[in-house]
Amino acid sequence: MSYDTQDEEFSAVEVTHSPARFSGIIAVAAALLAVVTTALVAPLSAPVGLFGLAGVAAGLFVFESERLTTAGTGIVFIGIVVAGFFGDVPEFLLFAALATIISFDLGSNAFSVGRQLSDQTDTQRGEAVHVAATVFVGVVAAGLSYGLYIVPWGSLTVPALTLLLLSALFFIWSIRQ
Repeated sequence: MSYDTQDEEFSAVEVTHSPARFSGIIAVAAALLAVVTTALVAPLSAPVGLFGLAGVAAGLFVFESERLTTAGTGIVFIGIVVAGFFGDVPEFLLFAALATIISFDLGSNAFSVGRQLSDQTDTQRGEAVHVAATVFVGVVAAGLSYGLYIVPWGSLTVPALTLLLLSALFFIWSIRQ
């Protein structure tokens, strides 16, 4: 068994342990989508969401801090809760919560890939598969949650819908562990 490596050129990769860019960009885009959606429901929640969005972006691209990214995602989620107090549009809040969960998962994945392979390594294909899987699981969980919400079983409340989404978040988190 032999390998023909004469035509391939190998170059050295500097290991920086920085978060992966592809997952980071999509994590920030998902957080931005959540903030815009909640601002449409309740404009008063926009400052809270923008503060969280700044935390997500700064954590991924400026300070490279996973804690700051996680805290920013949490603040974006608090913006969704604030929007829930002022606006009663469960579909928008469900979509914003889904975007926040996707942002959290992809931000964590960006740091995980960065720790193992660096941001200089070509990992875009694997990250794209992770994005697709995360979006698929999130859409299925949100669709099931919304399906339970619209079925008149004693009128499932918005807090119950929120708890279902949180259970989906913990489900994704448990798969990652």
